[in-house]
Formats: sequence, structure tokens, C-alpha cells
Amino acid sequence: MDLLSDFRGCARCSPKRRPDSEGAPGEKMGNSRYYRRAMWLAVLLVAAISLPAPVLPTQTQSRVKALVGGTLIDGFGSTPIRNSVIIIEDERIKAVGQVGGLPIPSGAEILSTEGMTVLPGLWDMHVHLMINGHSDYAHWGKTYPSQFEKVIMPASARQLLMAGVTSARDLGAPLGAILAVRDRIRKGELPGPTLYVSGPFIQHKPYPGTELFRWGGGGCRRCSYQGEKAGRCRS
Repeated sequence: MDLLSDFRGCARCSPKRRPDSEGAPGEKMGNSRYYRRAMWLAVLLVAAISLPAPVLPTQTQSRVKALVGGTLIDGFGSTPIRNSVIIIEDERIKAVGQVGGLPIPSGAEILSTEGMTVLPGLWDMHVHLMINGHSDYAHWGKTYPSQFEKVIMPASARQLLMAGVTSARDLGAPLGAILAVRDRIRKGELPGPTLYVSGPFIQHKPYPGTELFRWGGGGCRRCSYQGEKAGRCRS
């Protein structure tokens, strides 16, 4: 089955659906304005420029970057700063000011943020990288587990980052896969937010066929890590 045919309502195609709640297989998820809010709220450039990007051997990267011209919202309730200047050195914010008031270091890479809003990275406190824009749990959970780690989770992580989310809590996913994706993001191998993960759902009894990412009763104690990585659960 073609994975792309099931990306209905994903953030890149149509901001219509998001997994707002978990339920039994086949339960439909409610509509959400999550992605629409994220898209108009801000264009997060700080995270984007700090990501490792492919560089040709003949290219050099400046250690200092300047975001110039945008409206800065600091997240503490202060008056927004128009025509802002943000100086970043080695992925750290070194200074904040306004055009004409804060000098831009010589040799800095200048990135225009004119007409944009710049603000600190957002947190999403409840995500599931294993689900990407789909509303049918039964179909998704039985069709795509083999693509969770290599395709779906990396795509979900990138969507979060591009929406301005720089930290997220994943509260239900196969343990081996979510740990692997979290660690690849930490190493700079994947674009995505800083992840805090719980591993599988914990419930009284997993729904049939969902044991890979739902543990129930004593299952979390009886499942071996290696068995879970192979897609098997002995509970």
C-alpha cells in the first residue's frame, strides 16, 4: 500500500486533522486547528539556522549569524521589538537589539526576517511521531509499523520543527524506534525538536495487534528490549 495515499490532512498538505486523543482501534480523531495556529503564529528561524545542513567542500560557514528586520516577541510579555536584530554565534544567541542600535559583527551571515515574526521555540507537550495526519488508528497501526522509524517518525519530527516546535514530548510509540529517532536528532542526523519520550502506551490490556506500541498489565516487565525491537511482544 502506498504510504503517501494515507497522508490525509498532514501539515504539509492540508491542516485539517491532528491526533488530539487516543482511543480504541478505528476511533476517529477530532478536527484541530493546531497546524493553522502554528503556521500563522511564527516563523521560527533560530531553529532552522542551527540545524546541520549539507555543505559542499568548497563552502565555508560563518560562526556568526544575524537575523535582521523581523518583529521579535520574547515570550515574557514585553513589547514586541520591531526591526529587530538577533546575533547568534555557534548556535547561541549573543545579543538582541534593533536595526541602527545593535551593530552587526563584520563577516556575519545576514538573514533577512523582514515581514516575519521571530520568537522562542514552542513546546508541544503531547505528540505521537508514529502518527502523521491520519485518522484511522486500526488501519495505521497495522499497515505502517515497518515504516515508523525510517520514514514516518522523521517526517513528523521535521514537520514539528518547521512549525516552530523546538521541544516535544512523545507519549506513545514503539520503544526502540522512538529512542533511535530521538538519538539521531540529538546527533544532528535528523531535523527535529528536542524529544522527551515515554515509549509505549501503558494500559490495562493492549488492543489486539498493537502490542508493539501498547503495553498492558505486566507486559512492560515481560517484554525484552530486543524482542520489542524485532516487533515481538511476549505479553
